[in-house]
Amino acid sequence: MKKLVIIDGKSVFYRGYYAMGNLATSKGEPTSGVYGFAVIAMEIVRNIQPDQVVVAWDKAHTSTAKRLAIFKDYKAGRVKPPEDFYAQIPLLRELISALSWGFMEVDEYEADDIIGTLARQADEAGDYMTYIVSSDLDMLQIVDENTKMYRILRGFSDLEEMDIPAIEEKYGILKSQFLDLKALKGDNSDNIPGVPGIGEKTAVKLLNEYGSLEGIYAHIEEISGATQKKLITGKESAEMSLKLAKIMTDAPVELSDIPALKLDLSRISEVFKRLEFNNLLKKLKIENGFSDRDAEMEVREVPRVEIPEGMLVASNIKDLMHENAEFRERVFQAKRLWDLDQADFLLNPLRRTGVEGVGTMEEVLTGVYSEATLNKFSEQYSAFSKDEKLNTIFTEFDMPVVPILYKMEAAGILLDREYFEGLKTEFEKKVCEIEQKIYELSGEQFNVNSPLQMSQILFEKLGLPVKGIKKTSRGYSTGAKELDKLKDEHPVVAEIIRYRETMKLLSTYIAPLIEQVAADGRIHSTFTQNVTATGRLSSLNPNLQNIPVRSEEGKRIRRGFVAPEGKVLVSADYSQFELRLAAVLAGDEALVSDFNHDIDIHTKTAAEVYQIPMEEVTKMQRRVAKVINFGIMYGMSPKGLSDATEMNFFEAKRFIDEYFKVRQKIYAYLNHTLEEARETGEVRTF
Repeated sequence: MKKLVIIDGKSVFYRGYYAMGNLATSKGEPTSGVYGFAVIAMEIVRNIQPDQVVVAWDKAHTSTAKRLAIFKDYKAGRVKPPEDFYAQIPLLRELISALSWGFMEVDEYEADDIIGTLARQADEAGDYMTYIVSSDLDMLQIVDENTKMYRILRGFSDLEEMDIPAIEEKYGILKSQFLDLKALKGDNSDNIPGVPGIGEKTAVKLLNEYGSLEGIYAHIEEISGATQKKLITGKESAEMSLKLAKIMTDAPVELSDIPALKLDLSRISEVFKRLEFNNLLKKLKIENGFSDRDAEMEVREVPRVEIPEGMLVASNIKDLMHENAEFRERVFQAKRLWDLDQADFLLNPLRRTGVEGVGTMEEVLTGVYSEATLNKFSEQYSAFSKDEKLNTIFTEFDMPVVPILYKMEAAGILLDREYFEGLKTEFEKKVCEIEQKIYELSGEQFNVNSPLQMSQILFEKLGLPVKGIKKTSRGYSTGAKELDKLKDEHPVVAEIIRYRETMKLLSTYIAPLIEQVAADGRIHSTFTQNVTATGRLSSLNPNLQNIPVRSEEGKRIRRGFVAPEGKVLVSADYSQFELRLAAVLAGDEALVSDFNHDIDIHTKTAAEVYQIPMEEVTKMQRRVAKVINFGIMYGMSPKGLSDATEMNFFEAKRFIDEYFKVRQKIYAYLNHTLEEARETGEVRTF
C-alpha cells in the first residue's frame, strides 16, 4: 500500500514555535517554528518512509467561516501569536517546497476538514495507508483501519502512534464514540461549550452505558439528579457542539493533487544551512550518507580512484548476468566484484531509489567506463576505505554471494504442476461450496468479497452485536480480528472465516504459482540483498519465503514443491537464531550458557518470569514466553504481546516488565542501541 502522510500544519508549527523559545539565526531571523517543523519532517521520513506528504493549513481569515455561522463565539478568546510567529511562515513554505511536500489551504474549511477529506479519499482509493501528524485530538475521529494518527507529545519530537485499539484503551470508549465525547465535555481550546458541568469522566460513563449522545437523550428519564438536569439544560449546546466538533469531509481538495515524494537532499541541505540548523544538517548527512559538500555534489571534483585490475564494476550485477552470456562469464572470471547499487545501499540503507545510469553492461563488455561511473566508484571506494568494518561486509559477504544468488535464480525450484492443478480444482470447488453455505445462512446472495456488503449483511440484516467492533468511514469492520469476536454469535461468521482462508490460499498461492511456472517446469524467484532496510535476503515474484507452513492446508501447498527424480529437498533452519544472536550481542552469559547446555529457553524464561519451577510451567505460560523471546528484539509492545496471546493489555505489560527484570542485559542492550541510534543515526551489530 502507498503511504500518505497528512500534517496538521499550524498544530505542528505552533508546537515547534513554543517549544524552541527564541531560536533565531545569527542575523536575528526567528526560526523556532520552522526548526520544530523540520524535526518532525525528519522523523516522518525516517520512520514512515512515505510516498506522499501534504501539509494542511488554516487559510487566514476564512477557514472558520462555516463553524462561525453555527456559533459566533467559535474559537473566541484565542490569544493572537506574536509577530515573529507570522514572520516565519514564508520560511516554512520554503522548507515545505524543498521537501517536495504538498501544501493545501482553502476558503471556509479548516485544516482539520482538509485532513478529513483527504483521509476519506485515500480510504476510498483502497490502496493507501494514511498517517496524520498533529497535536490536536480532534484528529482521532478520523482514525480507522487504514488511517493512524501520530500525536505530538512532549516538546515536538516525541510522537505517539494512535490507532483504534490505542484510542479505545486510552479513553475507555469506542473510537466511534469519540465525537460524542467531545460534544458532551466540550473543548476549551476551540471554545466548544459542550454540556456545562459535564466533564470527561461523567461523559465516558454515560457513553459506556447508553452508547451515544443520541442514546443518552433517548434514555434521559433513566438518568437522575444533577447529571440529568445538566443534560436537559445543555441539550441544544450538546447538539451544536457535535456539529462544531465534527470534521467535514467535503473540502474542495483532491488526493491526486498531492505530489509524489522526491527528496532533493541537496536542496534540503541548502535550506538547513541558510537557517543555521546545524544539528539537523549533521543528522541529515549521517542518515543519508552525505559528504560535507552535498550541495555541490554535482560539480565538485572527486579524487579519482582507478579500478583495480581484475575487478568488475557494474550496477545490479546479478540481474545483468541473466541478460548476457558474455557478461555472465566475465563475472565468474573476475577476481573481485563491485556492485555500485549494492554499495550505495550499504552506505545509505534508507535510500528510496537505486543508482541509475552508471555501471552498464556495455561499459563492462567494452572496458570503457563513463565519467559518471568512475566518479560513483571513486566516491564509494573512498567511503569504504574510511569504514573498515562496512568494507568487510561489502567485500567479504555481499559481493561473493551475488553469483550464488544468480545460480539460485537460474536453477529455480521444481513445481509439481499436475498436483497444483488438482489443488486448484479442489479449492475452487471448496470456495463455491462455502459461498453457497454463506448464502443459505445469511438468507440472500451478495458479494462475499465486498467488506461493505459483508458489513451490511452481518450488522444490519442479521443484527449481530456491534459493541467492541471497529467502525470505519464505510461501516462496521469485518476484518479478521472483528470476525473472531463474532464467531459465536452466528454460524455464518465461521463460514466467512473459512471462505477467506480458503480463498487466500487459492488466490495468493495456488493459482499464481501455476501461472509463474516457466517452460522448464520450475519457479524462478528473484532474490534481493537490498530491499529490506536491514539487508536481510528477500524473495520476490514469487515470495518463496512466505509459502504457508503452519496450517494443514498450507502444508499441502508446500508438498507441491518437489525434487527431480533421484534427488531430495533438504530443509534447514537455525534453531532460535534471533535469540542466540541477542544473547551474544547483549553479553548475556546466563542465556548463552542455557543455549550451550540445551536448556528449553522458553520454559526457562517462563519459569523465571512467573517465579515457579520449570516443571510447573504450563503450555500457555511457555507459549507466552516464546512469543516475547522472539518478539522483544523487534520492539514488541504490550499491545503486540496482547494481540499474539490471550493476555489483556495490562497483563502483557506486567509480563514484559517482569521479563526485563530477568533479562536485564537484553534490556540494557536495547536501550543502548536506541541511544546509539539517536546519537549517530544508525545501528550496527558488527
